[in-house]
Amino acid sequence: MLLVIGTLLAVLAGMLLIRVVWRARTSGDYGTLFAVLAAGLVLGLAVLAATGRLHWIAAVAAAFVPFLRRIGGLLRYLPLVQRLFGTYQGRARQSGSGGPAGNGAGRNPGVSVMNRDRALEILGLGLRPTRAEVIAAHRRLIQKLHPDRGGTNFLAQQLNDAKKVLLDELKSD
Repeated sequence: MLLVIGTLLAVLAGMLLIRVVWRARTSGDYGTLFAVLAAGLVLGLAVLAATGRLHWIAAVAAAFVPFLRRIGGLLRYLPLVQRLFGTYQGRARQSGSGGPAGNGAGRNPGVSVMNRDRALEILGLGLRPTRAEVIAAHRRLIQKLHPDRGGTNFLAQQLNDAKKVLLDELKSD
């Protein structure tokens, strides 16, 4: 009998929760949405603690603690990755294809033409970099964004193209 009453209360609470969330979503009241989600999280943790199943959450959280120190160092590269990925997405969208596979014209529409300004921006260099600065900036970024270290082929190619453009320009001067 207690199980039936508990189930009915849970169903009613779920219906009420859906109604509150739906009204808050349609009215744009994000404070209410946040409060409902926070209350749901607290309630869920309370149920897990009461039933003795909270220990696995603590184990998962403890497994991520060593990675928290590394995340801070990697976040400084987020603007570069976001800029490169945004350019890649923009070029793919402009060409009319849904992705990097190409449009059958024999070229990759996801890759833009590299110019000097873009190369300087990608490598994070000033207006008049020396050969040593270009090589050092490329080496520093490729060590973080190489496909063998969690980066993508696209990011590595952009870095290589930027280095080539700048070194070719310095060679011709």
